[in-house]
Amino acid sequence: MPVVTSLMSFLQDRWDEEQRDAALFHELDCPDPPQAGHVSHCWCPCPAQILGRLALHRRIVWDCEQRIRREQSRGVHWSVDSGRAFQIMKALALPYELHPAWQDTWHP
Repeated sequence: MPVVTSLMSFLQDRWDEEQRDAALFHELDCPDPPQAGHVSHCWCPCPAQILGRLALHRRIVWDCEQRIRREQSRGVHWSVDSGRAFQIMKALALPYELHPAWQDTWHP
């Protein structure tokens, strides 16, 4: 489980960075510009798209983690279902493989 926990932490950190950076993509004529790096509730399409993608990815990884934890609590370790969930998590981490904190064991 330590490898799952470290991958989860890595993904959360990258997504937190992307969430902060979403504030940089507001339209020039946005009536509600970001304040102090936080995304406001405006209608600019790019920040909304970034935040929507991040919310979806967070939900997918949360579901994967719950599946792995549920099987491990039953005494089943790395069944097909858990293995598939871990592969999904690794696939979501792949865009960040050039980050210094990336671990080669996370390659799908």
